Amino acid sequence: MDITTQISELKKKLSEEIQKEPSDNNVILSLSNEIAKLDESQIRFSVDAGIINRLGKELVGRHETAVSELVKNAYDADTSEVKLVFENAWHIAGTLNIEDNGLGMTRDQLINGFMRLSSSDKIHNPISERYNRTRAGRKGIGRFATQRLGNKLTIITQTLDATEAIKITIDWDKFETDKDLLSITNQIELVSKTKDEGTDLIIEGLREGWSDAMIKRVFRYTSELLQPFPLSKKRKKEEKKKSDPGFKSSYFRKDGEELTPIVDEEEAIFKHSLAEIEGYIMDDGQGCWALKSEKLNFKQEVFLIGNNEKDREDVESKFDLIKGIHFKTYYFVYDPTLFAPGTFNFIRSLAYEKGGLRLYRNGFRVLPYGEEGDDWLGLDKSNNRNVILAPHMNICFFGFVEIEDMEGYKFEETSSREGLIESAALKELVDFVYRSIISGVVKVSDLRGRKSTASQKGYKRQEETASEKVDTAVSKMKGFFEGESEDDSDGQSSNSSKSKEKFKKVFQEFEQAREEEKKEKQLLINENNMLRILAGLGLVIGEFVHEVKRFLPGFDADINFLKEAVKGYKEALERVDLLDENVRAFTTYTSYFNKAISRNVLRELEPIELRDVVRDFERVIETDIKRSKITFHKHIFEGYDLFTIPMHPSEWASILFNLYTNSKKAIKRNKKVGEIQIKCGKENDFVYLEFSDNGDGILKENEEFIFNAFYTTTSAANHSANDADSLVGTGLGLKIVKDIIEAYGGSIYVSTPTEGFVTTFRIEIPQNKIDNE
Repeated sequence: MDITTQISELKKKLSEEIQKEPSDNNVILSLSNEIAKLDESQIRFSVDAGIINRLGKELVGRHETAVSELVKNAYDADTSEVKLVFENAWHIAGTLNIEDNGLGMTRDQLINGFMRLSSSDKIHNPISERYNRTRAGRKGIGRFATQRLGNKLTIITQTLDATEAIKITIDWDKFETDKDLLSITNQIELVSKTKDEGTDLIIEGLREGWSDAMIKRVFRYTSELLQPFPLSKKRKKEEKKKSDPGFKSSYFRKDGEELTPIVDEEEAIFKHSLAEIEGYIMDDGQGCWALKSEKLNFKQEVFLIGNNEKDREDVESKFDLIKGIHFKTYYFVYDPTLFAPGTFNFIRSLAYEKGGLRLYRNGFRVLPYGEEGDDWLGLDKSNNRNVILAPHMNICFFGFVEIEDMEGYKFEETSSREGLIESAALKELVDFVYRSIISGVVKVSDLRGRKSTASQKGYKRQEETASEKVDTAVSKMKGFFEGESEDDSDGQSSNSSKSKEKFKKVFQEFEQAREEEKKEKQLLINENNMLRILAGLGLVIGEFVHEVKRFLPGFDADINFLKEAVKGYKEALERVDLLDENVRAFTTYTSYFNKAISRNVLRELEPIELRDVVRDFERVIETDIKRSKITFHKHIFEGYDLFTIPMHPSEWASILFNLYTNSKKAIKRNKKVGEIQIKCGKENDFVYLEFSDNGDGILKENEEFIFNAFYTTTSAANHSANDADSLVGTGLGLKIVKDIIEAYGGSIYVSTPTEGFVTTFRIEIPQNKIDNE
């Protein structure tokens, strides 16, 4: 059949289908497509359905990134709160529900936006409709993020004006290679609304398991969306329809019917603050500030403050110009011992971008107050003077200041709307907020037993340590329920048997807490002892390497002599060649460690190029890799100038050798031919290194614990152990690596395994921007 006849037949079928009632749109589309393909004068691009799968993998390499993109899409839809529920998601095939209260989508927006590849909506509309947010999501990546995460997607979306919700289900497994993209259809229907407005994404058949650590990383990836400067609840209700209420994301795990919170904004940031400082100007002009600190066991107390700079003791002098002012801030002191594990670097890095107090006038944000680098309250300047010794720079605070000025004559904005016009009211406002915050900071310092001002002399520290105080309290409580309380002057207990029983129960709980405290203290002692041993061992290794260097020239001379002596004896010559190879490998090891240890004499830090450290490391382990029969795949470097911020060069020897020895152990346990690969690149403001192996892997539920001190999956080997058994650790290797990396503001975690491997450790270090400009 010639082309003309084929086209004629297809057109006839198309005409017949169009005239049917109802007609099948899929058949019409298919016939039209076939006719277009036979057009001899014009040709068109066609799209293979497999492109969905390829784009999903190429545009969204990691599943944490995929989820964070969906959270950003919720933000772009003017959502104030998004809730993520990971159901039965420890292992593959679980379900992820993402529920937001944003604007939702109409049918037209769903078809021409979400269902259209490379849609241009965010190009034409870079600012959100309701709250004028700058859109955060990458253009058009959301649909691929859902495909990257699971096998099936269900969307339920509704707008405020709609009477029904729209539901669409997409089975990503239908998008197979060698199928035409236009031939795949997805069912759309109208269902009852589940809420006023918003969108729910239900992603089923998750392709990877999710640990708590992975879920927490998603939260951190979206931290730039957080607004940790919440307006008061009263103001939020008043201004809900007028201004941006902020953005909050909450993460939960659902196993069975139980819903367990994993992380939310309050838990991730504010609960780690050392104290809350809040201030008001009452209607009569009286200023007051309050302090509350759970960590310091200080219940909220209110203090007066007066408008008298010359006499700070005059607390009753009134503020005449700023009645109705309210501020609140969370105060942080960046001492790692004051933070829960894994939170210190996250909060500190967030503080550099978001720290300070933002200013709101009648519910609307006034720029640039509280922006990065803005010191409108003079906190950074004051901190640099060192008169107040307690830390109080802007990064120590997350907070807001509210102004009520409906008439608009006290706090007038400049013509450019960049800040307020200098006035007596603004000066009074700055003075009140600054002095209140400083008073709170000094009070916190006193509660911690720290010297708070440069002029403070002879500060008396607490006589009893915390442990001694606990012991004293235990002793007194014992006396109470044994009838020997030192408070009973007549020798008879004044407590009823019921209250005594209740107190006894409290004491038992207290005593149990004391035992746990002792155990934690012992763990810390053990860790310090082991670190001391390792430090001493490092000195011994340094001496050993130094002494070995003296023998190396002799080894070379003796080997050359033996080669000459046995050159007619093939078997002996082969053994001498093997000896030569081993000595050269030993020499390379010695040279590498000698260089690393020698650098410890120097204290200067320098930017480290990841390609250099990887190549040096690979040269050193080359012989050991061959002897261990492990395949070391060619390294992958994505991009150039992979410079870290200034670090000590020897630290990378510790990092890479720890990862390498861990991989060797895992490969031994797995009893397979070993494979290792290193990949480096840069992403956002970080450079990264991924170390992958095909060992026996790490259980999802253990991923958070492997960086703890003394956590190990191997038992100590005795003196007669073979090579496999001797590959054990103290449980401090990854702990030391984590400490090194976090000291530079970086992070290390178990990531999604690189394809073909079982375990991938990912290290992220801030990029050295100076060397890359």
